[in-house]
Amino acid sequence: MQINAMEWGAVKDIDDVQKFSTADEECFKELRDVLEKYDALERFGINLIHKHFDLDDDEEMVEFTDHENRMLVIKPMKKADLAKTPVTVTNWQLCKGEKVSRRVCTCARTSQGHTGGHVAV
Repeated sequence: MQINAMEWGAVKDIDDVQKFSTADEECFKELRDVLEKYDALERFGINLIHKHFDLDDDEEMVEFTDHENRMLVIKPMKKADLAKTPVTVTNWQLCKGEKVSRRVCTCARTSQGHTGGHVAV
């Protein structure tokens, strides 16, 4: 399987994405059954693939977590600034064929543990 960085230009704006409806229920049930088969119900879920604005080619979305105030903020950061931080990929887009794309968000880590940030790569 090939894993590539997400191509944000191909992602639809939130206003142009078809929202979840009862027509999607069978698909979700089948996805649930596959995750259950591989004992992965506690590890993986489903998200709506969308964007709210365009990113520059040298940017990635980063999720910052403020535990004390119970807030999440997602904003673009320069890829060069993120290259020094080890990450754990937390979201993927499944594509036709063998390709899988890493997506929002990737959990940034340091030697002290979780940084409170999540990085989309």
